[in-house]
Amino acid sequence: MSLPTTLPKLDLLKIFNLSANLLVASFQRQPNEDINELYKNLKQGKRVPAGKLTNEKNGDVIPLYLQLDRTYYRGKFNKRNFLKAVQILLEKFAQEVDTDEKLKKLEALTSPMSGEILINVPAGMRVNEEINVLMISVLPFEESLVIRLLFVEGHEADQ
Repeated sequence: MSLPTTLPKLDLLKIFNLSANLLVASFQRQPNEDINELYKNLKQGKRVPAGKLTNEKNGDVIPLYLQLDRTYYRGKFNKRNFLKAVQILLEKFAQEVDTDEKLKKLEALTSPMSGEILINVPAGMRVNEEINVLMISVLPFEESLVIRLLFVEGHEADQ
């Protein structure tokens, strides 16, 4: 996979803000019917259209998609547990913006193979005896960006 050529270069703060705004718009500012449909599609592994990003320099419009990877989720996966994990992640994001100092220290991991950027803001939650950690990443493609909600192995992320 080649790295995108038409996408604008995004800095970490812009990726962080884009991800947070997309989660709020998708899971807090929608009617329950739309959230139910979004959850159903994400649970099935679909990439769900979630908006667009406009390149300020040339006006190009870049589609945004939302996707869920629950490969490492442990325990019962249902809408209630998923929305709880998303809420915890949003609370962690809010803690990051409490001060400018925290935002200056925001870190990410970037895959040299795919260009995927994983924001290092883990949100852990317990489901019965299992610990699940939700993180968010941005995966660039030639003509779009995919915002991925990833459940990662609990021992790999800071809790």
